[in-house]
Amino acid sequence: MKFIWYNPDLDAYQKGTMEDYSHLIGSSENGDRFDILYEFADSSDRLIDKILGSLNIVRSQKVATN
Repeated sequence: MKFIWYNPDLDAYQKGTMEDYSHLIGSSENGDRFDILYEFADSSDRLIDKILGSLNIVRSQKVATN
């Protein structure tokens, strides 16, 4: 199973396994600010990468307009 979450340390969305997520929040001072947005049981990496790319594009455009 793979997930997409928001990483406040990098100000970006990331993907990975629950193990990846747990490791990141455990080593972050902002662990309570990591939010899982999507959970994928059988989706392809291509679909996950497309969603992840779109989220980060929208995020960067929002930051640029502020």
